Amino acid sequence: MNFFRKNRTENWIIKLFKITDNNTAEQFDMESCILSTIDSISQKTELKATDFDINYNDSRKTLNGFKKALKKHKEIVYSIVGFDSNKTNTYFTIDNPMLNWTEQPENSSIYISIQIAREFADLNTIELISKNLIISFDFEYGYITKLSSNYDSETERKIKKGLFSTSIEVNEKDHVWTFHSVGILDGFIKQLYPVNYLNKSHFADLGTKELVSKYGIIENISESISKWTLSLEEIDNLKNNEQIRKISIITDDLGFLKTEKAKVFKGKMKLKKASC
Repeated sequence: MNFFRKNRTENWIIKLFKITDNNTAEQFDMESCILSTIDSISQKTELKATDFDINYNDSRKTLNGFKKALKKHKEIVYSIVGFDSNKTNTYFTIDNPMLNWTEQPENSSIYISIQIAREFADLNTIELISKNLIISFDFEYGYITKLSSNYDSETERKIKKGLFSTSIEVNEKDHVWTFHSVGILDGFIKQLYPVNYLNKSHFADLGTKELVSKYGIIENISESISKWTLSLEEIDNLKNNEQIRKISIITDDLGFLKTEKAKVFKGKMKLKKASC
């Protein structure tokens, strides 16, 4: 299915999420997930990891040094790994923010974001990387898209360029997703993407189950996760679909925020006191 329009320089974007409480956040094997992601990207793209950072303050320049540093850290809250990213536009970040808070909310999410330049991988390769991570580390929701190189992979918006600088604006929609994403375990999605990874809660909603059966291609990739692939035309047709708007946390008008579910989800994820 040809569902990505050809464009100038583009990057694949993979984003995967796992909802946590205090126990699951502590039990999640960040070290293994990071090293597995490095291995997967290197094997599939033949790119070598060159730059590494742990917890915003421990930088390394060799993989061996990075592996030793990972073992020294009692808790890994955040890591970024680059693959000569200034030249290749390829890197990933992983975040386990629950470990960073002294007074923890009921729920948070482990979140991995991977950017790989299109010249180094095709869709099949990107889907294999995603599938391996989902199966190995029990990610519960995610998606794949493709963005022009002048878009920021984190916010998925165009990078603003000034005379002497570039900037990324964080807006209300970013915070809405951050503090309501627990909804992915209650049948909600962020919004529609060309490739969507859905869990069993999405199919518990009969309206969603019927819609998925009528549009795109559905494929089981594990006992609990299905891959739903849509063409760009199908995405355009479904954006204003009543059922899709009902289960989407992010819409143009942020209508989700007016619902009772929004209050419940925010109550579970709202920060009480942050600590770095």
